[in-house]
Amino acid sequence: MPAPAIVRARSGFTLIELLVVIAIIAILIGLLLPAVQKVREAANRIKCTSHLKQIGLAFHNHFDTKGTLPTAGNYDSGNPPTDRRDWGWAYEILPFIEQDNLYKEPNNAVVRRTPIVIYYCPSRRPPGVYNGDAKSDYAGNGGTRPGNDAADGAVVQSVGANNSYPAGTITLASIVDGTSNTIFVGEKLVNRPSMNGVSGAGDDFTDNESWAGPGYADGDIMRGAFPNGASWRTPMRDTNDRPVPHTQLYWRFGSAHASGCNFVFADGSARMLRYSVDPVMFMRACKRDDGQPVNLD
Repeated sequence: MPAPAIVRARSGFTLIELLVVIAIIAILIGLLLPAVQKVREAANRIKCTSHLKQIGLAFHNHFDTKGTLPTAGNYDSGNPPTDRRDWGWAYEILPFIEQDNLYKEPNNAVVRRTPIVIYYCPSRRPPGVYNGDAKSDYAGNGGTRPGNDAADGAVVQSVGANNSYPAGTITLASIVDGTSNTIFVGEKLVNRPSMNGVSGAGDDFTDNESWAGPGYADGDIMRGAFPNGASWRTPMRDTNDRPVPHTQLYWRFGSAHASGCNFVFADGSARMLRYSVDPVMFMRACKRDDGQPVNLD
């Protein structure tokens, strides 16, 4: 009787089968990646909104404690100022965001190199030191005069260490257009090459100094409704130009998000305004006392 035939088990895939499996995996990854990115961006937007809400709450706690709203700072003690009465809102609210030890830190350089987590939008960059300084992705609302005294905004020039601007500091009662219609703080526009240390004609203006006392109404911590001929410049998405004209970035709000820019209003509410927001309505949301209706929808 002949011996039974030996059946050998297959040891693995053929090359063609392996290539087919790899191709299927690649297709699945390609299909899933946009969904994963959308989920990640949604989470970043929620975190960014949370940061702004914390900043808005700190503004209110500052007002409840000191009787005035945080300021845009001043140049009375130099550029950058050395007297902390001239440092502006990002420093002034430290005791109200659980950073009292940093508020009392005697070394100015240490303060300026210390990242504050809630001052960074996760869609743009992680907390850290960039070009030697800790930065802020958020800026106070200087109304229609962000590069001057910010007098018609919600964050105005401070009195100053030498009392150079006696009209400085305002209260919630100064926001006569209503707290739900007036912006406190929003995301600031940044040119990405300057964020990473590439300098050019004007591109370092918006992100070249620390959050801690860059000077009064400085673009690092202050923005507003910047004039655009007969209209106003609205928030825009981060640029990637080197160099970039000043007219594109000067005092302008903006963000790394795809569809719009996040803001916290004087009533403590936080919301995203689309880049397509009506320019006049946006200006009215920045100006605290023009007596005009605001419709941001």
